[in-house]
Amino acid sequence: MPAFPRLPDHGLPEHALLICGLVVTRIIGWGSTFYALSVLARDIRRDLGLDVTTVFAGITVLLVTGAAFAPAIGRHLDREGTRASMCIGAVACALGLALLGCAQGPVSYLASWVVIGIGHAFSLANVGSVTVAHLMGPRTRRVIGLMMLATGLSSAVFWPLAAVLSDTLGWRATWFLFGAMQIVIVLPIYAAIPRRRFPAAAAAATPVPATEVTRLPPAHQRVGFWLVALIFSASGLVSWGLPLHLIDMLRASGMAEAEAVGIATLSGPATLLARLVDATIGDRLPVEQTALAGLVLGPLSCVLLVMAPGSPIAAIGFVICFSAAMGVISVARATLPLALFGRGSFGALMGRLTVPQNLAFAAAPLLFAVMIEHFGRDLTLIGSAAIQVFALLAMLALMRLLARP
Repeated sequence: MPAFPRLPDHGLPEHALLICGLVVTRIIGWGSTFYALSVLARDIRRDLGLDVTTVFAGITVLLVTGAAFAPAIGRHLDREGTRASMCIGAVACALGLALLGCAQGPVSYLASWVVIGIGHAFSLANVGSVTVAHLMGPRTRRVIGLMMLATGLSSAVFWPLAAVLSDTLGWRATWFLFGAMQIVIVLPIYAAIPRRRFPAAAAAATPVPATEVTRLPPAHQRVGFWLVALIFSASGLVSWGLPLHLIDMLRASGMAEAEAVGIATLSGPATLLARLVDATIGDRLPVEQTALAGLVLGPLSCVLLVMAPGSPIAAIGFVICFSAAMGVISVARATLPLALFGRGSFGALMGRLTVPQNLAFAAAPLLFAVMIEHFGRDLTLIGSAAIQVFALLAMLALMRLLARP
């Protein structure tokens, strides 16, 4: 498998400003195309006459669209680098957000999310991780961890921003402004990414650093790929579904509204702290071990809440442990494939992994809504633990595969 040319040892200072810029683009990108809808959904429902399922189906459309485009985009990233793709993505996101501001009914509304999904696939999703892998070489894991740490601020920035803009300008103007951010702020940063190509002959002639040797031999890579896809699709099914209903589940335990909201807000700091720990000390441990810790902690936290219903202490422990586990796993989703398969075809690999992951993410909100409605809180938590145990077993199988001679 070809490797990308090795970067000089001073790569981190050289690209530090660009990495900071990419953090800004991820905050804006995820904040405007994902988190802002939670705030603007009520006004959209009122003015367009849509039900809540249709409004949030926009996110499903985004994820399914991204899954359709991801494999081809991933192969392009390996051949041409990420600069052109991300610039196209910024323009597509801007266009989609502008169309969203012009939506008049369900057809135009959902069509806007198709355009946003195309932009998301070209510039967000896993493209940022591929960019870091191209630029940072052996430092990729730490830098991705720091980027994920900062990306966790998207909701903290765009929830209040969307609320203020919507109250003062209306939801349509808010989408227009978010689209303008893509052109004025995001696009110039993407345009600053080095225009690099990685011809196969040049890459093959480049020595591969010892830290970047592929850990899975060719005979095991197919099985390893499907185990990784299973691990992150199963864990992602829970991490994208359960938190959307967290406040309602806490209220169902008998907590008052204010108490449930207060406990749920601990999720953000817990996720950020877990990502910070992973970014600072994660290099000392193999990434599969940190991912394993998250996959163990996740189901245990769900069982904790089932065993102590109505207990504020158990609820706090659940939110902190579950959020920390999902924070670690979200970083491993980008770094584990890199550690196992190397950088040679990282873009194509992440594109292929995006397909099952995005389909799981897209199904998660509806699945958990149905589970809660038909089975109740406790059985939903037990089901969440079982899904995560399934991912845990796949991780143990992957680690056993790595231990083979």
